[in-house]
Amino acid sequence: MKFTEEDLAFVVRTVATQRQDYEHIKEIVRDKPDFLGLMLDDEKLFQRLMREEEVLLRISPHLLFEILLRQARKELRREAYTLERVGLTWRIPVFDGPKVAGLLDNQEIRGYLAGMLSSFTKIESTTLHFELGAKTYRRSFSDMDFDDMGELSRFVEQRYRFPFYKRMGDISLFLTGIFPEYVESPYPSRLARHGRIRRGIKEFEEEGKEVYKLASEYEEAKKSNLGEVLYRLSENFDLARKSLNFISERYIRHHKFTWFAL
Repeated sequence: MKFTEEDLAFVVRTVATQRQDYEHIKEIVRDKPDFLGLMLDDEKLFQRLMREEEVLLRISPHLLFEILLRQARKELRREAYTLERVGLTWRIPVFDGPKVAGLLDNQEIRGYLAGMLSSFTKIESTTLHFELGAKTYRRSFSDMDFDDMGELSRFVEQRYRFPFYKRMGDISLFLTGIFPEYVESPYPSRLARHGRIRRGIKEFEEEGKEVYKLASEYEEAKKSNLGEVLYRLSENFDLARKSLNFISERYIRHHKFTWFAL
């Protein structure tokens, strides 16, 4: 788990309320990931996140989303169903709460989702200059835009497209998981760039599954221990999306446009 010194201090001081030897506890936690996992499941951490408005000034996004994913796993274990969005206002119950929680039981998938969510707290862009005839053109690509990543991938050979396919899967999962109401909205929003293909949740899910599967087959995925994670996200995209829907609606409804760079 990729946490900073400030993250560890936040966890220890929040959870170990009956002790004062915080530095000693931090040293123990560094060498015992199972012990750290138990602390991250402590309800006091989640409650503190919900109380503190400026929490991202104190801890890393990765720790924030790890705690929220763990809390979602606990609550989903107790709930028989999730609510599936149908249009802008309707919700229908789907009895898959334990299945969604089961996906979050996997530490590698949970860690990947925390890292993926963290990556959307800032946006990176790339600018290319190219010549067409006698004219020189300038084109900027955003790593928040599915079509930009697809177009950028076509500038390189097939064997170098792993990071683009992976990012396209992340974009699909992030938008349908955290901002489903804007994905489904027929009205213009800051998430839809002018001239881009309009995709609903179904279209994003289908394309996200495809690019995650493609990414999982690359050697880079295997070398970075992501092959199995990406393949499972491809096979269980709907469950992963619902875990993010749960977080979006239950925990961060009023923070989404301040925590994420859109």
